[in-house]
Amino acid sequence: MIVAALVKDPVSRARLTDALRHDATVRNCERLTEVLALVEQGLATIVVLDHRDRDGNAALPVVRRLRDEFPSVPVVMYLPMTAVASGALMEYARAGVNQLVFQGMDDFKTSLRSAINAALDQVSAGALAADLESLIPPTIVPFLRYCLEHSRRNITVEEVATAMGVHRKTLGDRLKAARLPSPRAMIGWCRLLMASRLLDDPGRTVEQVALKLDFASGTALRNMFKRYTGLRTTEVRENGGVRCLLHAFKSELAAVSAGKPPVA
Repeated sequence: MIVAALVKDPVSRARLTDALRHDATVRNCERLTEVLALVEQGLATIVVLDHRDRDGNAALPVVRRLRDEFPSVPVVMYLPMTAVASGALMEYARAGVNQLVFQGMDDFKTSLRSAINAALDQVSAGALAADLESLIPPTIVPFLRYCLEHSRRNITVEEVATAMGVHRKTLGDRLKAARLPSPRAMIGWCRLLMASRLLDDPGRTVEQVALKLDFASGTALRNMFKRYTGLRTTEVRENGGVRCLLHAFKSELAAVSAGKPPVA
């Protein structure tokens, strides 16, 4: 993974590099044009931006362009507190940035890594949800998106129900009425969809993916793939990774809708 980073403050730049040392290559840029070039060339997986480059050019127009032309590339704003005082946060939110990090406030290693992962998850969840929304009633889409966006953690049915503002039984009844798998099964499928997206990167081992997604072990992740899909992780990779899982999930939705018991 390559991070196109325009972070002027040397301390903040060092913190970002250290936080992503084992997960990504940080390509430090001085000008916004360099960031755009990395994105346009298909090299940057994610963009991290200060509010201005070394020439004083504002990042906001570039953020808008990235969101319009490259919506699959997440944007994280790494801002000095002066940007907060200037009232720029609302403008960045309207422009569609995925995450905000503030220099000297919440930019320690764990926080930076979490912000990067959250931005990546938001974009991945949006792409996966777009592939599935035609098969899901509109009332269930917020549930699906929540599960996808939080699939790096082993979330519970209770947590999702609380986030949706309903009792867990109500959530289960809604999914049953929509002829969908149970909430627990849907959470599991969403975690496997995210795992398969990570497995699309040939440089990642199953153990690394399991660690990123809060599984107890690589074996636990392998067992879950086998239980839900009947496939080994190697077979998932050989058959297209996330495309393979999307096909399996769509097949499961169709089977449950037809009255067959869910696989998990």
